[in-house]
Amino acid sequence: MMISLNILLEFKNRELETISIERVLWISPDLDVVVLFNIDKELPHVPTLKSISELEEVLTTPYASILKFDPYKELNAPEQDYLEKHKKTRDLRWDIIKDYIEKEPYIYDPDILKSMISEMKSKTGKSSKRIYSILREYWRGGKTINSLMPKYANSGGRGKPKQLKDKKIGRPSKLSIELGIQGVNVTEADKELFQVGIKHFYREKKTTLKKAYEEIIQKYYITGYKTVNGTVVPIALPNDQVPNYRQFLNWYNSTFNAKEKIINKSGESKYYLNHRPLLGDATNRAGGPGDIFEIDATIGDIYLVSEIDRSRIIGRPVIYIVKDVFTRMVVGVYVGLEGPSWVAAMMALENTATNKKEYCKNLELDIEDDDWPCEHLPKKIKADRGEMESKNADNLVESLGIQIINTPPYRADLKGIVERHFRILNERIKQHWMPGVVHKDFKERGGKDYRLDAKLSLKAFERIIVLTILEHNNSVIKGYALQREMMEVNLLPTPLNLWSWGLQHRSGLLKKVDKDLIRLNVMPSKEASVTAEGIVFNKMKYTSGFCLENGWFEKARIKRWKEIIYYDPRDVQHIYMKTQGNNFVKCQLVEADKRYSQFRLEEVQEQQFVMDINKALNGTSQRQLNIDTNAQILKIMEQEKMDTNKISNPDESKTGKLKDIRENRKSEKEIMRDKEHWGNTLERNKHKYKTEVVEMTDLINHGVDEDEDEDYLLNLIIQHDGKEEM
Repeated sequence: MMISLNILLEFKNRELETISIERVLWISPDLDVVVLFNIDKELPHVPTLKSISELEEVLTTPYASILKFDPYKELNAPEQDYLEKHKKTRDLRWDIIKDYIEKEPYIYDPDILKSMISEMKSKTGKSSKRIYSILREYWRGGKTINSLMPKYANSGGRGKPKQLKDKKIGRPSKLSIELGIQGVNVTEADKELFQVGIKHFYREKKTTLKKAYEEIIQKYYITGYKTVNGTVVPIALPNDQVPNYRQFLNWYNSTFNAKEKIINKSGESKYYLNHRPLLGDATNRAGGPGDIFEIDATIGDIYLVSEIDRSRIIGRPVIYIVKDVFTRMVVGVYVGLEGPSWVAAMMALENTATNKKEYCKNLELDIEDDDWPCEHLPKKIKADRGEMESKNADNLVESLGIQIINTPPYRADLKGIVERHFRILNERIKQHWMPGVVHKDFKERGGKDYRLDAKLSLKAFERIIVLTILEHNNSVIKGYALQREMMEVNLLPTPLNLWSWGLQHRSGLLKKVDKDLIRLNVMPSKEASVTAEGIVFNKMKYTSGFCLENGWFEKARIKRWKEIIYYDPRDVQHIYMKTQGNNFVKCQLVEADKRYSQFRLEEVQEQQFVMDINKALNGTSQRQLNIDTNAQILKIMEQEKMDTNKISNPDESKTGKLKDIRENRKSEKEIMRDKEHWGNTLERNKHKYKTEVVEMTDLINHGVDEDEDEDYLLNLIIQHDGKEEM
């Protein structure tokens, strides 16, 4: 069972009672340890380190499991009015911690965290208690900005160096109060001894600061030596003349920055191996699968036709590709007519968290989960400015906890991995000479108009794109800089192999997020009308069990209203509505509109546009037809009025006119029956159609057995034909 960032783990005791629910905050690149945080609000919990192997083992027992429900899901997608009301408070709290929360894993080390708290304290003036409270809420809620909505504390910082005098500064300890001992201040001489002691007793020694402090005191804080059983032993200074451990720790945190602390503890070589800033080539900038996704769009060099009406050319498609920087795996894709925009980019991002086996099944492609094992969100997204710099992008940061890295304008080289993929993709399209493909001579005078060759529909083109992605994910990457551990196992650098290797050795960056929460934050939304015929969106009608059970359509007969719906432009078969608790209600097309179910929104809108154009073009002739029909009806009415008025008696009373209606109707029916009698009709036309009316009595009384009826009828027809010849 794979452990991913942000998931919740439930731990139980022997009686299977829940003892804690803990969130995964960080996973080490070597998949050795994981940082967990207890989301219980009652106690001031701190992040804890646990072995991944131990976690995986306990997850196979009944005493631990991965929770599917996240109680903070609703908080991370607040209603707009609630967000507007508390956004200022949230942002103030975010400003306090935002410069420190990404310093992972250092922020989870109690000593380093204490130093960071001190720095925050000095910058903001907030108390340590308030800062710890804010951090806990941030970790508890899944490391998103929206988790800092009200009920959270504020910030803190570190004091400035003080001018020391004879009296000891700082809070007196309980022991000093009880015994009347003053203690000493840390002098420059003490600091020099501390520096020497760190070098000799702590740096790369696989020990703790506490033990290093004890070594320093025993070595340097002595009054002389004595002999015990023939052994020379140092004589320790009295405690009130020695800096205590708290003073030593304060000096250490104020003297060394985060990098120096790691070097002191682990050594320089391990720092550059596991903790250095990820600078250099694109792969080295990413810590593993899911650390950085690059996203970009291009216009396909091909013209397509409508799937609804293949006689219509619909232009060139827009292709969004999302690629994992570390593995070069294509993790998400969008193919449509929606121009490079927020909506299209979000469809591609949503696809990164979609099960690819299900996605390919909708395209009539059969694959296994291992063929394209990507259904997670990243830690960071690198994109052009524009759609990712819009106000909508705040949802990614605030609700999904994704960092946005916007590249400067005109610097496509900073997203080189996905840019190279587009070049290869367009070359592949032209390689097969697909009908409708655009070539260099397209706009030259006398050049061929390739638009007229268009034959492929949008869905067919998307299938082709997916096939090239599946091929790419299994292809060897030329020039990939293999890491030493990869070379040791002779790893063939295909995206799929690198992905599998990264999950085993560099995981901890892939994020598992509730699908409803993703859709809520990335799907485009719009108002739709609730009517008695259904929920109307883009002239299509939808229904659902939820609406039927709650009598929506009966209520709409009295008065219509509007609801916010969410939709996927790639599939108009369904729309979604948000209910209480940020759950989705899935609505499907009514039976009459299911003709649209296999199409994309762009195709349906285009078809509706064409129908509107045709109606407009035929408007004059339709209006003329209506005028002609009305004129003829009026003529008939006028003639009938004249004929009726000629024979009517103006002096006859109303009662007289109405009293014989039933008898008049009966007489009229008999007259009509006589006129409409089939025998009369055939008699009038028997010479024209060579027919004869045979009386029914001749057939009934012909005096033969029932079994001979067929022969009798045949002889009757023959006799009739003989009479005609005479």
